[in-house]
Amino acid sequence: MSQRRQNISMETEENLGGAINECVRYIVIREGSKIPIKRAEIAKHLNSTCQTPSNQVNSVVIEANKILKKVYGYKLIQVESKSGIQYIVVLNEESDLEPSCVSNPHHRRMLIAALTHIYMTGGPVKEDEMWKFLSEAGLMEEDDHTARKVLTNTLTRQLYLQFSKVGEGELARNVFEWGQRAMEEVPKMFLLNKMAEAFGKDPNHWHEQYKEATEETNS
Repeated sequence: MSQRRQNISMETEENLGGAINECVRYIVIREGSKIPIKRAEIAKHLNSTCQTPSNQVNSVVIEANKILKKVYGYKLIQVESKSGIQYIVVLNEESDLEPSCVSNPHHRRMLIAALTHIYMTGGPVKEDEMWKFLSEAGLMEEDDHTARKVLTNTLTRQLYLQFSKVGEGELARNVFEWGQRAMEEVPKMFLLNKMAEAFGKDPNHWHEQYKEATEETNS
C-alpha cells in the first residue's frame, strides 16, 4: 500500500472512530427523554458534527451500540414507525425493579397499574375501563384530564403504552396495550409478584399469566 493510501485509510478510521464516539454521546443525551430517536436525526447530527456520509451511518450505529452495551449497560432497539427507522434505548439486562426512568413517582405508579391491568385482563383495555380502574385504585380523580394525558400522550410517546383506535363507526373504541419499551423493560414476573404480594397468593394462582411470565423469563 502506498504511503498516500495508508494515510487516507488511517484518516478514515480516525474519522469513523470520532463519529462513533459522537454517536454514543448523542444517544446518551437523548436517552433521558425516552422519546424514540429517529435514524434520520442521528444521520443529520453526525453529518453536521463529523461530516459522516450517509452510507457510513449504519456502521457507526452498530459500533456505537457495542459501546452502549459495554460501558453504559444500554442497548438500541429498532422500532417500527410510519416516519422511518427509529430507536429506543433500553437497559441491556432486564431489571426486577420498577421502571425508574419514569422520574415522577405518581406517573410511575399509574404506569405500573396500567400495565398490570392490561396484563391481567389478557388483552387491550378500553379507554373508559382504564379510567375507571385507575380511579377505583385511587391513582387518579374522575375526569382528571391532566392525569389522562400522561397515559395517552407522555407514556405513549415514550412507547411504554400503545393507545390506538380499533373498530369502525359506532363500534370504534380507543384502547390501551403494552408499548414496545414496556415489553423490553418491564418483566411480567415482576408485575405478577406484585399482584401475589397484594392479594396474599402465590404467583401461579393466575395460571395463564404465570405461564406467560415464566416463558418470558426462560426465553
